[in-house]
Amino acid sequence: MGQAMPGAQAARESEAIESPPAAAGESEPDMTVGSLSSGTDLVAMVERRLGDARVYDIALNDQGGAPFFEIKAIKDGQVWDTVVDVKTRRIVSSMAVMPVADLQGDDKRNVEAFERSRMPLTEAIGIAEKYGAGRAVSAGLHITDGRLVIVVDVVSDGALKEIQVEPDKRPARQRSRDGRQRSPR
Repeated sequence: MGQAMPGAQAARESEAIESPPAAAGESEPDMTVGSLSSGTDLVAMVERRLGDARVYDIALNDQGGAPFFEIKAIKDGQVWDTVVDVKTRRIVSSMAVMPVADLQGDDKRNVEAFERSRMPLTEAIGIAEKYGAGRAVSAGLHITDGRLVIVVDVVSDGALKEIQVEPDKRPARQRSRDGRQRSPR
């Protein structure tokens, strides 16, 4: 699935999240997990680049080489696979890999449930990063007890935490005495 594009096309696809400033005398950015961009930033960058797309999966991989994020999205009835280099925070490749209709089994059920949910992956990752006090390195869809759950792996203080976010279990808006809606506190 994650085939690289020819160089010229990959260069046109390139977009980056600004890296944190380097410390004095430091030539390479710190590539520890704690220095990674927020998962919400990566997902937002890919959604912005693809246009009318909805990211549903992000995973940190290295496959024996340089680390990269593999990000999967749905756009125009197609599953898109986008690769973001961890070190440069640039999109290396982005391409449609299959029609959504070709998904099968758990992947099909998970994506169908996600398409019905109202919560974008960026919001679920943001909740998990805040709750877990760290950076998301992966987020994916699972059906648990018949309900969609977004499982986010967050690295905090060197430990990996798995946080589950139920996208359709948001607090209901409360009505004030005068009948106007107000947000929960």
